[in-house]
Amino acid sequence: MEDGLERDDIELGDSTAEPTPTPTGARKGRLRRLWARVGLAWAWLRRPDEVGRPVTLRPQGVRLLVLLVLGNLVVLILLTIGLFQTASAPTVVERRVMVPIAATTSPHHSPIPTPGPTPTPFGSGGAIAFTLRRNGNADVYALNQTDRQLVRLTKDGAEDRDPAWSPDGNYIAFASNRANNWDIYLLDLLSGALIRLTHDPAFDANPTWSPDGQWIAFESYREGNLDIFVMSTTGQQLRRITSDPAPNYEPAWSPDSRAIAYTTFSEGNKDIYVQMIDQVETVINVTQSPDLDEYEPAWSPDGSQLAYVSGPRSNPSIQVTAFDWDTMVADQAQTEVFGAGLAPAWAPDGQSFIYAYRRGEQSHIVAASIAGWALFHDVYSIDGFIDDLAWTSASLSPRTIARAQADVPAHDPPFYVELVQPTPRSGPPYDLVLLQGVEVVSVGGGQDVLVATMDVTTSATTSVTSGVTVSVPATATPVQAEVGEEDSRAYLSDRVNESFNALRRRVVQEAGWDYLARLSVAQLPMNYTPYAGQSRMTWYVCGRAFGLDRAPYEEENPPRVELVREEIGTVTYWRVFVRAAQQDGSMGEPLREGVWDMQARRRDAAAMVEGGKLKESIPSGYYVDFTTLAGDYGWERVPSLWRWRYFWPDVLWWRFQKTTGLSWWDCMLEVFEPDEIEAAFGPIPGYED
Repeated sequence: MEDGLERDDIELGDSTAEPTPTPTGARKGRLRRLWARVGLAWAWLRRPDEVGRPVTLRPQGVRLLVLLVLGNLVVLILLTIGLFQTASAPTVVERRVMVPIAATTSPHHSPIPTPGPTPTPFGSGGAIAFTLRRNGNADVYALNQTDRQLVRLTKDGAEDRDPAWSPDGNYIAFASNRANNWDIYLLDLLSGALIRLTHDPAFDANPTWSPDGQWIAFESYREGNLDIFVMSTTGQQLRRITSDPAPNYEPAWSPDSRAIAYTTFSEGNKDIYVQMIDQVETVINVTQSPDLDEYEPAWSPDGSQLAYVSGPRSNPSIQVTAFDWDTMVADQAQTEVFGAGLAPAWAPDGQSFIYAYRRGEQSHIVAASIAGWALFHDVYSIDGFIDDLAWTSASLSPRTIARAQADVPAHDPPFYVELVQPTPRSGPPYDLVLLQGVEVVSVGGGQDVLVATMDVTTSATTSVTSGVTVSVPATATPVQAEVGEEDSRAYLSDRVNESFNALRRRVVQEAGWDYLARLSVAQLPMNYTPYAGQSRMTWYVCGRAFGLDRAPYEEENPPRVELVREEIGTVTYWRVFVRAAQQDGSMGEPLREGVWDMQARRRDAAAMVEGGKLKESIPSGYYVDFTTLAGDYGWERVPSLWRWRYFWPDVLWWRFQKTTGLSWWDCMLEVFEPDEIEAAFGPIPGYED
């Protein structure tokens, strides 16, 4: 029969009975007959005349045929769906997220960081206290972890800083110079009462509480050196803890009361030491990094870890190391590097900590989780400089907040006022104003202008405790300057002269002598000749820069000016410290940083190549941070030029300028006619008549 169909497999009208097969043969036979019937049916549908009589199926065969067709249809649908999904499904690729952390020069960190969990909510409640410096003054502030509402706790015109919570959170110990010298004070947050704990004329600061709340450790300059002392919370039972020649400061009491960690400056760098309270001979160098500064130690609540700052203050990073009390050593293999910042403080539950990070004129409180690698987030941001963080489990009560807010004035008086004279009817919008009572001295090289001392006609007399009386102008008479060889008096722009005078008065008040009465450079003429390799387009020309007198730095035994080198990125800056006229603790404070000796270039071949070297020890005595004071009034230091190590004029530690966001061309247009500027410096970019 056609199409391979056997007549035995189909019924044509009458059918005969089939023999009973074996089970295996029956199954095979049924399949053959089923396919034969399907084939015959298909052939009949195509060629009914050739196949012959209609094909009829048994009822069982009909059911099998229907099931077979449905099964084939289901299989076809499933195959189609599978092919579609295979063609359209995206390829899954594992994402790797790179989380930046602070760079560090220390090799002591985990070589293979393990992925951490998702950052947990910030902290475990309580309140954070800190020092905030803005508008030329430092005060103690606090905020609750829940609402982060800023509360100002101190409001004195003097500086308040270094807050430390009592274990129960009811008191804050802090340092203040409100009595004309630095002492430790106690603020009762429940009653608002203020208690002075120390009365020694020497410098006292950086208090830290014992875990039982009965004792306070602090740093003091009582013996002519920074050392750690302990006293009761009533200011009695004073006891000296450290007595070695190196300065010891920034104490942190361990949670079990057995030891105090602190910073020591020795052999040119800072390290963290741990000293047992009852065994003064037991002192351990925890960090032991001769080529790296480590300071500001902070114990975890269980005492098993120690957080601290690593690197120079100009480029600091936070590190956490495990501390083994059995061996009394830190496990450098378990030292983790966290973000860039200062002043670490632990959360009460020990699962995270906070630190301060500065960016430009703004500060941030950053929280980091110890459960994960590089997991941190911004907690609070504000204009000004945040330092000295401390965290307690107790929140500020509504009563404490209300009393603090009631005591703080709604608006602080202006720090200083820049009195600008009326704009003239013609010419540039502002004048160059004579600096009265200021002498600009030549330092050689023909680059600086010699200016005679000017008589003060309108001045504010400032007396200081040293007996030195100086006249600093409260206002200045504007004079349109024509600076040249015949008129070599000193001028600044009318936009900045009041801030210079205010800074000058502040230096007299803080340091006891009139450092700004003599300058090395003031406003320079447009045709002045700069040093080789330097540009004439300086802020001196438009009256927004001045140069400090360099003679006090070159003095001997001891110099009245000291310099601290600060590397920010790849750029070198200098922090200027002015020695106080009175060395009895009533002015300034002890130095804590290594001091750069540029005079060593004349005595040491290696120092000549490096542009100087660190002094072997920190100079003793009391100093004022001139760079910080200048910044309070908007006067910023400038970086050294790249040749500074072998070309003295490129050091530029003496130069300060106040730009207030202007471009140099805009500064020039404030005090000069466009024609004058273009005649000296060429076309003014973007300027049209």
